[in-house]
Amino acid sequence: MHVDTELGVRETEDVQATMQEHFDDIRACYGRAGKAQRYAEGRVLLRFNVKGDGTAEDVLVLESTLGNYEAERCLVEVGRRIAFHAPLGGKPTNFEYPVEFRSTNQVPVLDIDGVKVEHDLSIFLPQLAACGQLASESVSAIVYIEPNGFPGSVGLSAKASLDEDAADCVVQTIRRWKMSAALPGHVMRASFRIPRVIATADATRRPVLARHRRR
Repeated sequence: MHVDTELGVRETEDVQATMQEHFDDIRACYGRAGKAQRYAEGRVLLRFNVKGDGTAEDVLVLESTLGNYEAERCLVEVGRRIAFHAPLGGKPTNFEYPVEFRSTNQVPVLDIDGVKVEHDLSIFLPQLAACGQLASESVSAIVYIEPNGFPGSVGLSAKASLDEDAADCVVQTIRRWKMSAALPGHVMRASFRIPRVIATADATRRPVLARHRRR
């Protein structure tokens, strides 16, 4: 069996064996989530772009239901340090690898969407324009809104590389949003998309909500 790729060929067994060697580092990334480990959980799909010699040229968080940027960024950092066996033919290649984390379930999580969230995002989203362009295409975001109304955890994923300075700015900005969608004793989770080009606060662009189901 082999991993489907665009150029070179990767054996699934080789990929799994190499990733297993770095399992402790991968697992430790969840510690970056801090207190969000009480509720943030989900699957992170990593895309490895590998050079012909087996070293990782880049690693993307292609999809994520985890919703914690610190843990997601840690996975990227760990992935970039991994050296795989050279692909057959010595050609660059890419493949996807899923990682899943489970929370301690100390705080109940409710998924939300609808008018209330849309209203909050229509007000706050233009603030992200000050961070600069986040990626060459739209970015998926997940926020966990704590009982006090502020996002306690934010996650980002995209099919393109994120500008890390812009991503840090976006995450910190979102954490300062006082959301109206809050519930005592619960954490509320919302998913939405950040456009490639964000309108300023004077514009009327509205975000597109994405439904998110708990697994």
